[in-house]
Amino acid sequence: MTPQSNRSLSHLLAIDMFMTAFAVSVALIALTAAYYLVDQPELRRLTLEMQVRHIVEAIKRGDDPAKWELYKAHPKSYAFRVFEHREASQRTVISEANTALLKFFETGNGADLVSGMTSTATRNIGGDGEPDNIWLMTGRGEVGDHVYWVQTAMVDDPAWQWTGVLIRELVDHVAVPILFFVPVLMLAVYFATRRALQPLTRIARQAGELGNAVAAGRSFEPLSNEGLPSEFGGVVTGINAMLAKLDRSLTLQKEFTSDVAHQLRTPLAVLLLEASTLPPGAAQDHIKQELSDLADLVNQLLRFAQAEDAMARQRRAVDITETARKVCEDFADTAFGAKKQIEFDAPEQKALVWGHPALIDAAIRNVVDNAVKLSPPHSTISVSVDSESKIIVEDRGPGVPESQKELIFQRFWRADGRRSHSSGIGLALVRRIAFLHGGDVHVADRPGGGARFVMSLGPAPEHT
Repeated sequence: MTPQSNRSLSHLLAIDMFMTAFAVSVALIALTAAYYLVDQPELRRLTLEMQVRHIVEAIKRGDDPAKWELYKAHPKSYAFRVFEHREASQRTVISEANTALLKFFETGNGADLVSGMTSTATRNIGGDGEPDNIWLMTGRGEVGDHVYWVQTAMVDDPAWQWTGVLIRELVDHVAVPILFFVPVLMLAVYFATRRALQPLTRIARQAGELGNAVAAGRSFEPLSNEGLPSEFGGVVTGINAMLAKLDRSLTLQKEFTSDVAHQLRTPLAVLLLEASTLPPGAAQDHIKQELSDLADLVNQLLRFAQAEDAMARQRRAVDITETARKVCEDFADTAFGAKKQIEFDAPEQKALVWGHPALIDAAIRNVVDNAVKLSPPHSTISVSVDSESKIIVEDRGPGVPESQKELIFQRFWRADGRRSHSSGIGLALVRRIAFLHGGDVHVADRPGGGARFVMSLGPAPEHT
């Protein structure tokens, strides 16, 4: 089930509207039921009307209502009489039950029947010592060509006939209107709310695109506040101001790093040239090695600073199989000179990713370079590309301890603070390039010893 925090605002509003409509519907049903329970005369009238209808329907079916269990089980509470004519002179009784209750009303041989309900207080009928009210309803019903007059009477309601009346009233006057109007109203409110939320939906989409732009190294695009409610306009304005400041800060940082790296390259080249004029020996070799490492660091810093700009300027479909093969060919002589060898394996079809060719080449080159440097003599460095566009580099070196598998991708990190020939920024650059290309890089243990680096890159669009 989707967590509530990840649902859309329209979804959450729809759930809230449904719960509110359900609560209101329950409240309406409860209030309507309370109204009828409080208004006893109205409830009695509706109950007697229901009995009149049931008796007329029974006559239509050819049944005799006098045989119903209701009148047999409660002779002091329920009574009825069916006449064929309203006028007293022509009145003929068709069916009746418990007529002792009807004698309290003057509806006998000398009076015509009048439609409606009436009640009268009598002596104690129920045997509880209190006077009882008898309620009488006179109604008219048609059965074919015949017109019948029905009188029903009741004292209290021991059989709870009122429950059927209450359920019918709730269904007719509450449930049916709710089932018809509430869904229509909810849909109208839902679509109106969705329309009102369209500006926020647009802002959410732009924010998602902004996140993709950050990951891909593209420049920030300000969020649009067009059509936004005033409550959100200030928020968007504040976010845009922070984005502008952040973009400017990042630009200045990249420009500074790039300028420093450019300025250092010429002095380093001069120092390397001057170091060549020193007397041969261990001191000259040490100085030249230190200057070479420093030059590598400057080059890596320059690449790191220019990575996002390069990614934004030039992106196209890159065959990483061909790129990885070219890197292996370039390192073959270096590995052979160190008594090591490189093997390469890849599928026959192209493995296309979308990105910057030089950056992808630099990332693969850094990983392979580390593997060549750390592998012992007479060992093999394995480089492969799988069907999921992943570059896998395996070496037979000392491997990477579990506690350091993430630390090695941090800039300038060294195990135990020790120096090495590596610049300390190579693997950080590899991860940054992988991120810019919609992927990542991680290291695992190689079965049999050594390290296994796996770099993934996002696939190229299908239309390419």
